[in-house]
Amino acid sequence: MTIKNLNVMKTKITSPAILALTALLLSCEQEPKTNVSLDTPPVGEPIELDSWKIVSSELRELSRENQIELFTGGFNAVLGPRGSKFDLILNSMFHIGSSAGLLSWTQYEEIRDSAGVEEAYPIAVGDNYKGHRLVGTLPELFEEHEWRKGNKFGIEEGGRIFKEAGKEALVGDYVARQLGLSVGDSFNPYHGLHFDETKRHNETFTVVGLLKPTGTPVDQVIWIPLKGIQKLEGHDPESGDSISAVLLSLSGRTGFTLDMKYNKEGNRATLVWPVKTVLNSFLGKTMPAYLSFARILYGAQGDTLGNEAVVEEGLVVRGKAKPFNGEEGNSSLPEESVDKLPPLEKGSVFKPLDFRDLTNFEYLVDWETDGKDFDFAAYSKRVPSRLREKSGAKVAVEGFMLPTVVDENNKVKEFILLPDQMSCCFGQSPEANGWVVVSASDGVDVLMDRIIRVTGTLTVEERWDEEFFVGLYHMDCKTITGPAL
Repeated sequence: MTIKNLNVMKTKITSPAILALTALLLSCEQEPKTNVSLDTPPVGEPIELDSWKIVSSELRELSRENQIELFTGGFNAVLGPRGSKFDLILNSMFHIGSSAGLLSWTQYEEIRDSAGVEEAYPIAVGDNYKGHRLVGTLPELFEEHEWRKGNKFGIEEGGRIFKEAGKEALVGDYVARQLGLSVGDSFNPYHGLHFDETKRHNETFTVVGLLKPTGTPVDQVIWIPLKGIQKLEGHDPESGDSISAVLLSLSGRTGFTLDMKYNKEGNRATLVWPVKTVLNSFLGKTMPAYLSFARILYGAQGDTLGNEAVVEEGLVVRGKAKPFNGEEGNSSLPEESVDKLPPLEKGSVFKPLDFRDLTNFEYLVDWETDGKDFDFAAYSKRVPSRLREKSGAKVAVEGFMLPTVVDENNKVKEFILLPDQMSCCFGQSPEANGWVVVSASDGVDVLMDRIIRVTGTLTVEERWDEEFFVGLYHMDCKTITGPAL
């Protein structure tokens, strides 16, 4: 089976830091505010965060952007059964919680073969070994995928990647250390996500490799062939080729097209794209950026939430999960973003243009067919004349950056300008007239999670890239202005 190679440009990622805190982010319910001290504690001294106590093993300046990139494991999207976007991220990328349902193998093949999908790796869950989750996937994930730019998964000396048809296992670093597993050891899986000695499967798997540590959630599970988990005794034969989710790398603007297909026009699956935006909305500002967190130590029953955990430096040491405060933890903007932008210079040739002026009409474009044979009469009915006549105008538009083309120097050559951050409890994506495609030939800095003003020449034109709708509004970037300091 061929898996497309990743060639999407990503931003640079610094040294890894695990945010065990992510397990707390399970809802948007309102809770009483908790005061969190942001004073830097000495190394090894516990600090209180909500009802959790965390021990810092190292002080390090790490941007939240880089930490979130690390969690996503080199993927920028995930497809799963219909349900909460955030729950889908937790289940498929962080290996927390239960899957909302199943996807068919046909659904996997359909998105795998879609234009603009650079990588598509199916996963299947539902079993464990002594409380540590088993995840079924294809061996290509460990052969071809870069979990961080320039870094493929490493195998400890003497081991190898499992074969697609074998009853073999590749064990994450954390699990191997916790259970003392080595190459050549064998085990029997247990049905379900929580360890129950009465639910032991008869099939025996052999450990053929140990993953080198990555500091990502990949370390926390046992990886086996996809067919191995699909065909386990006791699983429903009728859903034997079903999967739990698909981990994806999407290029450029592909996410907008697939978002329309799955989240707006369809009702059989949920697409999360971009994953970092949804995570950003939940992480908010409650996490002290100077702490280097390690992974959660699970309770005796393998439950990630609500159980006592073992005290160990650098790890979450005790406490019960508590939803983040709706105002603090789910703030869609970092504190520095809420400052107002400085006013446009007097006499500027660039005139303010609000997103509400661009979006206050129903834009009924067919993403797949209207671009094949352009019909001006149909186009003029879709787009009001007041907007068509703005083509060529010098404008200033305020919004949020979503980079789509980044060069090797981490400079953004193209980005989508959006009226908001597409982030709420279940994510929010724009309509087809709800973004501006901005070209920056000289490259600009990555300025995500803060409001910016872009000045330039506006073009109003429906553009397609092969069968993909690119956008209605386009700008050549002249300048970018950030918030006042």
